[in-house]
Amino acid sequence: MRKWQIIASFFAFLVVCGEAKAGDKEDVLARLADLYSAWNTRDVDALPFIYHTAYHVEGGLLETINDPEKWKAWIKDGFAAGLTINFQSFHQNVDVYGNTAVFTCYERVNINPPNGEPVNDTRRITVVLVKQKGEWNGVHLHASYLKPVNPK
Repeated sequence: MRKWQIIASFFAFLVVCGEAKAGDKEDVLARLADLYSAWNTRDVDALPFIYHTAYHVEGGLLETINDPEKWKAWIKDGFAAGLTINFQSFHQNVDVYGNTAVFTCYERVNINPPNGEPVNDTRRITVVLVKQKGEWNGVHLHASYLKPVNPK
C-alpha cells in the first residue's frame, strides 16, 4: 500500500511542477511582449529594463549596462530628436529550466534615426532571463544579423 502512495505522490508532484512551468512560459512571453510594445510606442518609462549584459549586432565584446536610468535618458533623447523604431518579433520560443528561461525569436527591425541612414534588417535574438522574487528579469541579450536580411 505504501508503494502506491509514493507513486501517487510522485505523479502529483509532476503535475504541480508542470503547471508552474507552463505559467512561466506565458509570463516570459508577456514580459517580452511588454518590452516590444514599449519600444514600438516610444514609451521609455514603460521599458522593462530586463538585461544586464548584451552582445549586439554592431560588434564589440560583451556590453555591460550598469546604469539603466542613464540608458533610458539616452533613448528618450533619441525619441525627442525624432528617432522612430519598430521591432516585430516572430517565431518566438521559450524554454524554462527551473528559475532560468531562454527566449529566442527572429526580429524585423526598422530604425529611422533623425539624421542618419535607416536600418532595416532581420535579427536572431536570444534573451536569458532569471526568475527573481516572482518576476522574470533578463540577464543577457544576444542579437545577431540574419542572412539573408529579410526572409519570409
